[in-house]
Amino acid sequence: MSAAGHRLLPHTSDCIIEAWGPDRIACLTEVIYGLLDEFSERSDRPSSRTLPLAVGPGSDEDVLVSLLEEVIYVLDVFSVLPVRVHLGETEDGGLRGDMDVVPLEEARITGPVPKAVSYNGLSIAQLDGSWRCQVLVDL
Repeated sequence: MSAAGHRLLPHTSDCIIEAWGPDRIACLTEVIYGLLDEFSERSDRPSSRTLPLAVGPGSDEDVLVSLLEEVIYVLDVFSVLPVRVHLGETEDGGLRGDMDVVPLEEARITGPVPKAVSYNGLSIAQLDGSWRCQVLVDL
């Protein structure tokens, strides 16, 4: 298994995303890419703009859900697709960074856009020197 990555698992009309990384930031970045890969083909094309991304402090589970909900919000409200994500930890345990985005109408959409993130089956933990998470996404 690579140092960081993700995989998608079908679940009735939903999707389970598993992600891993050598640290919390890498794991959370991978879970975002897993969310995006569920319904789109991300490209290396230049972004049209950059949007801020911030999540306040909380438990690892709350930070994970808030982060994915923020990405879903950007998709819905601004009709843009993040193609690259840059995250960093804040001193209080939250996250701050940005997303390079392209207009949704210029992206290759391959499935239904996610609607919500579930706390059902949610997990995030540091295990054997790396971080792993699993989340159920409502499509």
